[in-house]
Amino acid sequence: MLIPFEEAIATVLTGVAPLGLERVSLADSLGRVLAHCVTARRSLPPADNSAMDGYALLHADQGAPIPVVMRIPAGSWPERPLQPGEAARIFTGAPVPDGADTVVAQERTERDGDSVVITQPETLGANIRRRGEDVGEGDVIAQAGDVVGPGLIGLLAGQGLTWVDVVRRPVVAILATGDEVHEPGDPLPQGHIVSSNSWALAARVREAGGVPRSLGIARDDKGSLRAALDGLRGADVLLTIGGVSVGELDFVKEAIAELGGEQRFWKVKVRPGKPNAFGRIGETRWFGLPGNPVSCDVSFLMYVRPALRRLGGYANAFLPTQDAALTVDLRKRAGFLVLFRGVHTVQDGVVSVRTTGPQGSGIQSSMARATCLIVAPEESEGLSAGDTVRIILLPGDAGAPTAQIR
Repeated sequence: MLIPFEEAIATVLTGVAPLGLERVSLADSLGRVLAHCVTARRSLPPADNSAMDGYALLHADQGAPIPVVMRIPAGSWPERPLQPGEAARIFTGAPVPDGADTVVAQERTERDGDSVVITQPETLGANIRRRGEDVGEGDVIAQAGDVVGPGLIGLLAGQGLTWVDVVRRPVVAILATGDEVHEPGDPLPQGHIVSSNSWALAARVREAGGVPRSLGIARDDKGSLRAALDGLRGADVLLTIGGVSVGELDFVKEAIAELGGEQRFWKVKVRPGKPNAFGRIGETRWFGLPGNPVSCDVSFLMYVRPALRRLGGYANAFLPTQDAALTVDLRKRAGFLVLFRGVHTVQDGVVSVRTTGPQGSGIQSSMARATCLIVAPEESEGLSAGDTVRIILLPGDAGAPTAQIR
């Protein structure tokens, strides 16, 4: 039975929640999702310090020569508080002594023996970085669900952290099927093909925050499928490629059922990618993806990626979307949501989009060229040049706020 896309994605995401946490080193945390909020252990800066090389003093003392009574390099601590009428030679990053309320930059002074003359007075409080002006002790510096980037790594390192608790990445088992399918580099008999889908899916899994695990290639017989599926243990998600159509050699659904699996749906009103199976094998989510390269790739983006993002704790499960002006006519029939591969451009703030060319589900180069998918709604009977359309930006392309297709 064919079901609408909205029903399919709702079924896929029902009950999907972030996986448990794991502790990783700060060096390995880039791109991971924090499992809980992080509170500052210490203030940054830890003390009032100088933003310039110069002289620390009382603002009111700038009018006359001032004796320099101490020298404060970065990494040292003032010997004592400054008294009115005294100055301290200070360097960038060094703590400002008690009794000083201003740092005068070196280039605004002249040295006269053991005294300093202020040639260009500074304003009160100038060039002092206040204790805790970046982060105060006890402040929440990162929230659960935040994605760790280089800036956050620096902030966490500044707190002395060497590890962080992050959401566990989903393990995704990938199984290609077919007598005609071979690994890259293997001898290729006439009429056979390379298992390019499994390589593309592994890359998609990594981009989505998962960990791919190859189960290899199962041949078109039940024994080979059962043997390959023995490697499923510990996987959060199983992706099978091909074998979910109506051919007499399409054994995947039968093999899943023999493992106690449950199928939730089989066909969706989406092209490319009408034959799409989804179900569960115990706690493992199973996606039966089509064998045609474009159908396989688009199906991953529409169903699998949102589930992996939710499992991985990411706030934004869906790819970003935005409106664009269509520059070509597109033909379709009502009854199916059609996703055309497109290339979008922005000129003078105007977004326009065209197709990548031929749109057959076997034209893998159309996905390699695409920057977006053009959404032709289920009820439409075609789109015309000049129409405003919704586009889904593919990973790697900057986009508008994340939104689900409607």
